[in-house]
Amino acid sequence: MRQSESASRTRLSRADRRAQMLEVARTLIEEEGADAVTLALVADKAGVSKPMAYDHFETRTGLLLALLEDADRHYEGVARARIAAAPETVDAIAEIISEAYISCALEAGPAAAALTAAIEANGDARDVGRASRDLHAKQFAEAFAPVLPLPDTRSHLIFIGLVAAANTLCAELTAGRISEQAATETLTHLLKTSVTPLAS
Repeated sequence: MRQSESASRTRLSRADRRAQMLEVARTLIEEEGADAVTLALVADKAGVSKPMAYDHFETRTGLLLALLEDADRHYEGVARARIAAAPETVDAIAEIISEAYISCALEAGPAAAALTAAIEANGDARDVGRASRDLHAKQFAEAFAPVLPLPDTRSHLIFIGLVAAANTLCAELTAGRISEQAATETLTHLLKTSVTPLAS
């Protein structure tokens, strides 16, 4: 074992090592596509042993889940504080959600779209995709809670549809087919027109 590699393995805490491997996985997805990414490849590129990668994520599906959860936490962190300080109106909340969602997708880059595609294609990981969708629908509902009555089945289904629309816009954006402004303005419009009837 090379000395630099040995030092690299012992220098980072467990949390930092996990973060490092996630960053390596994101880079590999962006450069080579999600289908090429395996735990063995992530371990090799991160300079760690394969057992260490399996200890952190267990399976490739576990790696995809960790990447998706990391992106979800980032979005929530960006949006939550701004929503808490915003006027309690549909328009204000819709603008904040749209800006946060689109900017996080832009920051993630092509890796986000590739990850979503990999999850849709992987039978074992489809539950991961549904869990992420449901989490974002819940986040949307919580953000609009100050201006909406208690959530029901109808509003839940509307928010699921809005998350699907948001993810489609993000995919178009990261593929370079639409601009950030167009994506943000379109998502804001969809949120306003869908949520305003629920608030009346």
